[in-house]
Amino acid sequence: MIVSVNEKPIEVDETTTVAGLLASMGYPDRGIAVAVNQAVLPRSDWATPLSDGARLEVVTAVQGG
Repeated sequence: MIVSVNEKPIEVDETTTVAGLLASMGYPDRGIAVAVNQAVLPRSDWATPLSDGARLEVVTAVQGG
């Protein structure tokens, strides 16, 4: 199935979870926020399997001044 991450289409297995996708793409365990279909997804729900056509936005925290 196809999902999009920051508007980039990605092909994933139908059992792929949010956490699994993020790990496979090299995102860190901390310092990121995820929205699925325009709703912020708490870290406690990252074990949720993705559905075909899901749209993820991943935002990385940046330190600076």
